[in-house]
Amino acid sequence: MLEHPGISPILAAHLLGLSGLIPFVLPALVVHLAPELGGIDWHALQADYGAVILSFVGALHWGYAVQSGATGSAAWLRYGWSVAPALWAWLALQCVIETSLQLLAAGLVCAVIVDRSLLQAVQLPRWFMGLRYQLTAIASLSLLAASVA
Repeated sequence: MLEHPGISPILAAHLLGLSGLIPFVLPALVVHLAPELGGIDWHALQADYGAVILSFVGALHWGYAVQSGATGSAAWLRYGWSVAPALWAWLALQCVIETSLQLLAAGLVCAVIVDRSLLQAVQLPRWFMGLRYQLTAIASLSLLAASVA
Protein backbone atom coordinates (compact mmCIF):
# COMPACT_ATOMS: atom_id res chain seq x y z
CA MET A 1 0.00 0.00 0.00
CA LEU A 2 1.26 3.47 -0.87
CA GLU A 3 1.67 5.79 2.05
CA HIS A 4 2.87 9.32 2.33
CA PRO A 5 4.27 10.14 5.75
CA GLY A 6 3.30 13.82 5.50
CA ILE A 7 -0.42 13.36 4.86
CA SER A 8 -2.65 12.39 7.75
CA PRO A 9 -5.68 10.15 7.21
CA ILE A 10 -7.91 13.02 8.39
CA LEU A 11 -6.46 15.39 5.80
CA ALA A 12 -6.75 12.74 3.09
CA ALA A 13 -10.41 12.08 3.96
CA HIS A 14 -11.20 15.79 3.94
CA LEU A 15 -9.38 16.54 0.68
CA LEU A 16 -10.85 13.55 -1.12
CA GLY A 17 -14.32 14.19 0.31
CA LEU A 18 -14.22 17.83 -0.78
CA SER A 19 -12.93 16.90 -4.23
CA GLY A 20 -15.88 14.54 -4.49
CA LEU A 21 -18.14 17.60 -4.32
CA ILE A 22 -16.95 18.87 -7.71
CA PRO A 23 -19.55 16.82 -9.66
CA PHE A 24 -22.24 18.30 -7.40
CA VAL A 25 -21.15 21.95 -7.37
CA LEU A 26 -19.92 22.37 -10.94
CA PRO A 27 -23.18 21.30 -12.64
CA ALA A 28 -25.20 23.43 -10.20
CA LEU A 29 -23.17 26.46 -11.23
CA VAL A 30 -23.19 25.66 -14.94
CA VAL A 31 -26.98 25.16 -15.19
CA HIS A 32 -27.45 28.66 -13.77
CA LEU A 33 -24.60 30.48 -15.50
CA ALA A 34 -23.97 28.70 -18.82
CA PRO A 35 -26.50 25.87 -19.36
CA GLU A 36 -25.40 25.19 -22.95
CA LEU A 37 -21.74 24.81 -22.01
CA GLY A 38 -20.20 21.93 -23.91
CA GLY A 39 -23.54 20.61 -25.13
CA ILE A 40 -23.69 18.49 -21.97
CA ASP A 41 -26.87 17.64 -20.06
CA TRP A 42 -25.55 19.00 -16.78
CA HIS A 43 -28.71 18.06 -14.89
CA ALA A 44 -28.41 14.41 -15.90
CA LEU A 45 -24.68 14.42 -15.19
CA GLN A 46 -25.31 15.68 -11.66
CA ALA A 47 -28.22 13.29 -11.06
CA ASP A 48 -26.17 10.29 -12.16
CA TYR A 49 -23.35 11.25 -9.81
CA GLY A 50 -25.82 11.91 -7.00
CA ALA A 51 -27.22 8.41 -7.43
CA VAL A 52 -23.72 6.92 -7.31
CA ILE A 53 -22.87 8.80 -4.12
CA LEU A 54 -26.18 7.98 -2.45
CA SER A 55 -25.48 4.31 -3.18
CA PHE A 56 -21.96 4.72 -1.81
CA VAL A 57 -23.06 6.15 1.54
CA GLY A 58 -25.52 3.30 1.96
CA ALA A 59 -22.87 0.74 1.13
CA LEU A 60 -20.75 1.94 4.04
CA HIS A 61 -23.15 0.06 6.31
CA TRP A 62 -22.56 -3.19 4.44
CA GLY A 63 -18.88 -2.78 5.30
CA TYR A 64 -19.70 -2.02 8.94
CA ALA A 65 -21.91 -5.12 9.13
CA VAL A 66 -19.23 -7.34 7.63
CA GLN A 67 -16.45 -5.91 9.80
CA SER A 68 -18.46 -6.15 13.00
CA GLY A 69 -19.76 -9.64 12.27
CA ALA A 70 -23.34 -8.41 12.73
CA THR A 71 -25.88 -11.17 13.37
CA GLY A 72 -29.60 -11.46 13.95
CA SER A 73 -31.65 -8.28 13.88
CA ALA A 74 -28.51 -6.11 13.80
CA ALA A 75 -27.44 -7.83 10.58
CA TRP A 76 -30.88 -7.32 9.02
CA LEU A 77 -30.83 -3.66 10.03
CA ARG A 78 -27.31 -2.97 8.74
CA TYR A 79 -27.53 -4.95 5.51
CA GLY A 80 -31.09 -3.75 4.92
CA TRP A 81 -30.19 -0.11 5.35
CA SER A 82 -27.09 -0.53 3.18
CA VAL A 83 -29.19 -1.27 0.10
CA ALA A 84 -32.02 1.20 0.79
CA PRO A 85 -30.18 4.31 -0.50
CA ALA A 86 -29.25 2.53 -3.75
CA LEU A 87 -32.88 1.58 -4.31
CA TRP A 88 -33.95 5.16 -3.52
CA ALA A 89 -31.36 6.47 -5.99
CA TRP A 90 -32.54 4.09 -8.70
CA LEU A 91 -36.15 5.16 -8.19
CA ALA A 92 -35.14 8.83 -8.20
CA LEU A 93 -33.48 8.41 -11.59
CA GLN A 94 -36.79 7.20 -13.04
CA CYS A 95 -38.42 10.60 -12.43
CA VAL A 96 -38.33 13.84 -14.38
CA ILE A 97 -35.00 15.51 -13.78
CA GLU A 98 -36.15 18.20 -11.35
CA THR A 99 -37.86 15.61 -9.16
CA SER A 100 -34.89 13.28 -9.52
CA LEU A 101 -32.49 15.91 -8.20
CA GLN A 102 -34.82 16.77 -5.31
CA LEU A 103 -35.27 13.11 -4.36
CA LEU A 104 -31.52 12.55 -4.44
CA ALA A 105 -31.00 15.56 -2.15
CA ALA A 106 -33.64 14.21 0.23
CA GLY A 107 -32.00 10.79 0.11
CA LEU A 108 -28.62 12.22 1.08
CA VAL A 109 -30.16 14.09 4.01
CA CYS A 110 -32.06 11.00 5.16
CA ALA A 111 -28.89 8.92 4.86
CA VAL A 112 -26.89 11.22 7.13
CA ILE A 113 -29.72 11.26 9.69
CA VAL A 114 -29.90 7.46 9.70
CA ASP A 115 -26.10 7.26 9.80
CA ARG A 116 -26.01 9.42 12.90
CA SER A 117 -28.14 6.92 14.80
CA LEU A 118 -26.76 3.70 13.30
CA LEU A 119 -23.16 4.79 13.65
CA GLN A 120 -23.44 5.38 17.38
CA ALA A 121 -22.79 1.66 17.77
CA VAL A 122 -19.69 1.83 15.55
CA GLN A 123 -16.35 3.14 16.76
CA LEU A 124 -15.61 5.97 14.32
CA PRO A 125 -13.17 8.86 14.48
CA ARG A 126 -14.61 12.04 16.03
CA TRP A 127 -14.22 14.00 12.78
CA PHE A 128 -16.21 11.54 10.64
CA MET A 129 -19.77 12.79 11.19
CA GLY A 130 -18.68 16.42 10.97
CA LEU A 131 -17.25 15.73 7.54
CA ARG A 132 -20.39 13.79 6.56
CA TYR A 133 -22.57 16.75 7.58
CA GLN A 134 -20.47 19.17 5.51
CA LEU A 135 -20.40 16.97 2.43
CA THR A 136 -24.11 16.20 2.69
CA ALA A 137 -25.07 19.86 3.08
CA ILE A 138 -23.06 20.99 0.05
CA ALA A 139 -24.13 18.05 -2.13
CA SER A 140 -27.81 18.40 -1.21
CA LEU A 141 -27.87 22.16 -1.71
CA SER A 142 -26.15 21.74 -5.08
CA LEU A 143 -28.74 19.18 -6.18
CA LEU A 144 -31.58 21.46 -5.04
CA ALA A 145 -30.03 24.49 -6.73
CA ALA A 146 -29.77 22.63 -10.03
CA SER A 147 -33.35 21.37 -9.71
CA VAL A 148 -34.71 24.91 -9.95
CA ALA A 149 -32.62 25.96 -12.96
